[in-house]
Amino acid sequence: MSSAKGNLGLLIGLSLIVFFTNLGGPKLWDRDEPRNAGCAVEMMEAHDWVVPRFNDELRTHKPALLYWLMISAYSMFGVNEFSARFFSAVLGTFTVLLTYDMGRRLFDRSTGLWAGICLATTLMFTVAARAATPDAPLIFFVALGMWTYVCFSFPAAGEENESATYYPKQWWQVVLLYGVFGLAVLSKGPVGLVLPTAIIGMFLLIVRLPETDPSTTWSQWALSLVRPFLPLHFLKTVWFMRPVLALTACLAVALPWYLWVAARDFRWIEGFFFEHNLNRAVTAFEGHSGPPVYYLLAICVGFFPWSVFFSPLLVDLTRQLKSDSKTRFALIFCCCWVGVWLGAFSVAQTKLPSYVTPLYPGLALLMGCFVARVISRQVALSARWFDMTFGLTTLVGVLMSIGLAVAARVYLPGEYLVPIVGVVLVIGGCLAWWWKSKSDLPKAFGAFATMATLFVVGLFALVAQRVSDHQSIDRLLTKIDQATPGASLCSFGVSEASWVYYAGQPVKFVPEGAEDLEREFSQGGNTIVLTTPEKLEELPGFVRSQLVEVAREPYFLKDYPLIALRPSPELVEVATRKAADSR
Repeated sequence: MSSAKGNLGLLIGLSLIVFFTNLGGPKLWDRDEPRNAGCAVEMMEAHDWVVPRFNDELRTHKPALLYWLMISAYSMFGVNEFSARFFSAVLGTFTVLLTYDMGRRLFDRSTGLWAGICLATTLMFTVAARAATPDAPLIFFVALGMWTYVCFSFPAAGEENESATYYPKQWWQVVLLYGVFGLAVLSKGPVGLVLPTAIIGMFLLIVRLPETDPSTTWSQWALSLVRPFLPLHFLKTVWFMRPVLALTACLAVALPWYLWVAARDFRWIEGFFFEHNLNRAVTAFEGHSGPPVYYLLAICVGFFPWSVFFSPLLVDLTRQLKSDSKTRFALIFCCCWVGVWLGAFSVAQTKLPSYVTPLYPGLALLMGCFVARVISRQVALSARWFDMTFGLTTLVGVLMSIGLAVAARVYLPGEYLVPIVGVVLVIGGCLAWWWKSKSDLPKAFGAFATMATLFVVGLFALVAQRVSDHQSIDRLLTKIDQATPGASLCSFGVSEASWVYYAGQPVKFVPEGAEDLEREFSQGGNTIVLTTPEKLEELPGFVRSQLVEVAREPYFLKDYPLIALRPSPELVEVATRKAADSR
C-alpha cells in the first residue's frame, strides 16, 4: 500500500492536471459564468464588497462569498477568465484531498485514494471545479464540514468503540463544525446549513436506534422505515445535536453580511430568499423542471465515467450494510450524505444537474470503497459485471465519437479533432477489459482511471477551447470599437451576459417595442444596438431604414448572425424630440 504522502502527492498532481490545464483558455460560458465574473468586476470597481450588482442592476442570485474570492483573484492575476475560475479550481483540489482523508479515516488509505481519483475525474465535479460559479465553494465547505464531523465523531478506521456517540462531544467542536457550515451559507444560502444538518441528523437517527431483531415480515420492514422518525426518538436526537449552539455558531459567521446587505438594500433579501430560494423550491424556475427521477439520471451522466459501476456497487453495498462489518456505520453515513441531498432536491420543483454536486464526495467515498474492495478481491461478484461495465464504457465512447462528429459538422465546421474524446473512452474501455481478462484488476482499474483523466482533460481543456474559439463576441466588440469608439451598448430582443462582461460596460436590454429602443437612442448618437435579423424585422419600417449596420458576426451555436446597428442622425433627432415631448 502506498504511503499517505505519496497518495496526497498523486491526488494533488491529478487535480492540478484536471482542474488547471488551460483553465483560462475558453471564454466564459453563458449565462452564469459571465454574470458571476461580471458582478465581481462591478463590485471591485465600485469598491463595494457588500451589495452584488451586475449590468448596473442589483444581483440577488447568490451571496457574496464567491464574488469576494473572484475579487481576490482579480487583484492577483488581473481581470480575466483564469482569475474568475481560479478559486473554483483551488477549492476543487482541496475537496479532493478532504475526500481522500475522509476515506482514510472511515475506511483505509486505499479507499481514500480511489475516492479522490473518482471524484477528480467525474464530469460534473470537474465542471464545478473549472467554472466561475458558486458550486465549488459550496461543495468545498459542505465537504469541509463533513470532514470536521468525521474527525470529531468517528473512531479511527479499523477500531471498535462501543462508547462512540457519533457527534462532537466538546462545545468548541460543535462551534467549529457549524462555523464551517456558516461559510457554506455565505456561498449559496440556507442550503449550506439545512442539508448538511439533515445529513448528520439522518445518520444519528439511524445509529442511535436501539438494536432490534431483523425484519422478517412486510409489516416489520415497514415499521423499521418509520422508527427513526418516531416523535420521541426524533426530538431526543435533535436536542442531542445541541441545536441552539449549532445555530448560533452558524449565524455568527453568516449573519453579519446578510444584515449588512439588508441595511444597504433590502431588495436583495427579498429577491434572494423569496425568489431564488422559496420560489425555486415550489415552482419550476425559468423552466428548469423534470420528473422525480431527474437527478438519478443526472447523476448517472454527471458521475460518468465511474457511474458505469453503479449496478455492481449497489449489489456490494447492500451486502455490506446487511453484514456486521466494522465499516457499516461509515457506509451508512455516506449513504445518508447521498440520500438526503438527492431526496431533498428531487422534491424541489426547480431542477438543475449542478444542484446535487455537493453529494459527489459522499458518492465518491462509496465508489472508492467498492473499487478498493474489488482490487483486493473482497467482492464476490461475477466477472460478467465487469465485462458489462467496461463494455458499456466502450459503447458510450463509440456513440460519443459519432455524436460529436455529427455535432461538429453542423455547429463547428472544421473541428475534426473534437470526436477524439470519444476515442479515448473506446481505447480505455478495451484496455481495462483486456487487463480484467488477464485477472489483473489493479491494472484494469489503473487503465480506467487513466482513461477517465484523459477524457475529462480532453473534454474540458481541449474540446472546450475549440468550441470557445467559435464564440465571436470579442471580434464583434472589436469591430464596434473601431467603427464607433466609446459607444454605449444596448440590445433588442436578445441578450447574453457575456456581452456585458466582455464589453466592460452595462448593456441595456430592450425586450420589445420601438418606443423603448428610441428612448435609448435619445441619449445620443453614440449608441449601438445588438440584435438579430429576425428581431430587426419586428421594428417599424422607418426605424429599420434609419439603422446603419456597423458589424456582423455569427451568433454562437445559432444559424443566424448577431448584428450591431447605429442610429442615423435623423433617427437620433426624432428620438430626442419624442423624449422631450414626453417630459
